[in-house]
Amino acid sequence: MNVKRIRYLQGPNYFSYKPMMWVEIDLEELEFQPTNKLPFFADILLEAIPSLGEHTCSRGYKGAFAERLREGTWMGHVLEHIALELQFLAGIEVKYGKTITSGKKGIYFIAFEYKERNQVCTPFSQQKRLLKKSSGARKAFR
Repeated sequence: MNVKRIRYLQGPNYFSYKPMMWVEIDLEELEFQPTNKLPFFADILLEAIPSLGEHTCSRGYKGAFAERLREGTWMGHVLEHIALELQFLAGIEVKYGKTITSGKKGIYFIAFEYKERNQVCTPFSQQKRLLKKSSGARKAFR
């Protein structure tokens, strides 16, 4: 996994009327590995950040994201949720995120809300550390 570019979108933008952090990421080997194919991934992630288990995701009810982790969801989607949750745990109330493909192999755009640029964490280094814990994901990280 490699973060290629980070941009801060201030004010109204393509994704939202709120400020958004826009990350271009190359998922490399993780692009075609849904979470249900990575041994113990969902359990390890939910143990590391238990509050992710409360995310509603697109299904609209608490626990839906945990279900999707176990059923198999894509890594860009996981990174989006982690980015939001790490901010929330730091006391920054944010909710909106969106992950879209660039149309190029492995390249995704992850956009998520932030409140203040000087408060927003760039959670991708933290995420990389968390994701490395899954033995099935280790080889995909450098």
